[in-house]
Amino acid sequence: MSPSYLSLWMRVCSLSLVLVAVGTMECTEQQSLIQEIPSSIVQPTQCLMDCTALTFTKKLELGDNRNIRLKDSTEEQHGNLKEYCWPLDLKCIVGERLQRAFVVVSVDSSVASWEHLEVTPIYRSKPESSETGLVFCIRVAREPLSGDGMLKCPPFLVTVWQPRADQHKREGGGSRV
Repeated sequence: MSPSYLSLWMRVCSLSLVLVAVGTMECTEQQSLIQEIPSSIVQPTQCLMDCTALTFTKKLELGDNRNIRLKDSTEEQHGNLKEYCWPLDLKCIVGERLQRAFVVVSVDSSVASWEHLEVTPIYRSKPESSETGLVFCIRVAREPLSGDGMLKCPPFLVTVWQPRADQHKREGGGSRV
């Protein structure tokens, strides 16, 4: 492994940890953007960390100025089915607009193939989960069996934000997907 690759890898991993920490806190202009991660925050999955590292390596290569945020799901059991959920209120920076949002589902191809998967979107109100209480969930199932064992890791949400050239960036606000 070359020294430049190792250096880039360490910068990307450090950057991704900072981005994960900043994305989980409510920021104001008086707060420092870099703070110690509270122990109450659930650590991101390895899949999310790997994807973050690859994403930011590619962003550096391309000189991409968009803000890309990755967020782990919360897992809920409903009978024999699991649902993976995210609040519809997303943190954003004043002066940026949501360009794209999608869910990454990492499937173990030795257990299932995409042709046999069913991904069902579910919207519902859940007052304790976000400011508005609205959540977006997906249920991943395989016909005729349940979805157990076919996912390499829990799905995660990816949002891509485009900064507006005519506005200053300041922390705050929120957006609904």
